[in-house]
Amino acid sequence: MTAAVIPNTPLSSPLAQEYAAIAAGAHAEGPRGTVRFAVSTADPTEGKGDLFVALGLARALRAEGWGVAMWPLERWGEAVPADTAVVVSMIESFVPGYVPAGTALVAWVRNWTAKWAALPYLDEFDAVWTSSGIARDAVAAQYDGPVEVVPIGVDLDLFTDERPHGAGTTAEATAPERTDRAVTTVNFWGVRRRVQDVLAEVAPPEPIVWFAANVDHVEATAGVELRPAVSYFALPEVYRAAGFVVDDVIAPAAEYGTLNSRLYEALASGALPVTDCALGLDELGLSDVPVFDDAASLERVLAMPRAERTALTARLRAVVVERHSFRARAEQVGPVLDAAVAIASGRSGERNAFLRWATAQREVLRQAEHDRDVHLAGVQDINRRLVASEQQVGAYDTARRRAEAERDQIAARFAGLTRSPEYRLLHGVGLMARRVRR
Repeated sequence: MTAAVIPNTPLSSPLAQEYAAIAAGAHAEGPRGTVRFAVSTADPTEGKGDLFVALGLARALRAEGWGVAMWPLERWGEAVPADTAVVVSMIESFVPGYVPAGTALVAWVRNWTAKWAALPYLDEFDAVWTSSGIARDAVAAQYDGPVEVVPIGVDLDLFTDERPHGAGTTAEATAPERTDRAVTTVNFWGVRRRVQDVLAEVAPPEPIVWFAANVDHVEATAGVELRPAVSYFALPEVYRAAGFVVDDVIAPAAEYGTLNSRLYEALASGALPVTDCALGLDELGLSDVPVFDDAASLERVLAMPRAERTALTARLRAVVVERHSFRARAEQVGPVLDAAVAIASGRSGERNAFLRWATAQREVLRQAEHDRDVHLAGVQDINRRLVASEQQVGAYDTARRRAEAERDQIAARFAGLTRSPEYRLLHGVGLMARRVRR
């Protein structure tokens, strides 16, 4: 164990401002054209993974001469600007009917591979990227165009810079002391994660520090120290203080070996990831990343001697730095984007009428789902208030019945006392004394 600690309120990286500028559309123009990413949101404070992956690649593409911008869900019902060279869809529910025919379309299948492969409009895309070879094969069975393995990656500028924010001293002199503790940043969005069952039973030497969204709804256990989620841009400081980072891969991703960016980000920061999915590690060159499937196997990994952990982390980190940066991804996909743009340049006008109709219907459905959720939230709020009121009424009624019972007990005792021979004798003596005093 060490005297160092996992920071409670880690500082945000100064790169957060650059990311925010990209998300806000400040860098939409570039000599090679504009790449827009169809994402769930353009607001980094919402903590959505698809946005951070898009921003990471966008930042690297910007350095390669591309203009980059986000195309968030609330704009999917609008026509994509005609000057857009490429739209990269990060989400399978994006229907590209309002993308100009002359704009290249690329699908980045990061997870939910089966849903992507089943899309009836998949052939509208000029190229498809998948996060694993297994996912590539599944998509290629349903799609005749080019499919390339493009895993997600890591921004090395964000996750390897160990200088304190705003300082000019060297990284070696200012690097925080690393603990032997484990952290996890798996978020809780209302659906139980597999790792929760493991964390409910694990008993490491020191509790695992869990930074979780909706932490108030996560059950506390002896082997876990619960803390609120931190900003994406504060994760580097958390990981640089940790010895281990516990990862959890959702079932639809684990099925195809499409792994999380947490894997790369932990290693880039010098922490050893421990994941519950071995599939897909080998093709990334990361087959030695420790894997757990229950509390006992996780405890064994966390008991790894520091020297062994440090050596393993250094070896795996070298693979990440060499092969899995967003800079490397941008170099890989540059020719694919150029080819897709060349293909699209031969087209003009709008997408076919049926796809445009499907896009309109999808937006109607999305709005209906939103209104339903708002209505459901209102109903749930009313139900919570009714339950609280009923509990208050119940508590009042219980208190009233308790007071009435106590009153009746006192009355019965009083009646018993006034009828007793002792009371009558004393009462008579009292009356005689009062007459004598008169």
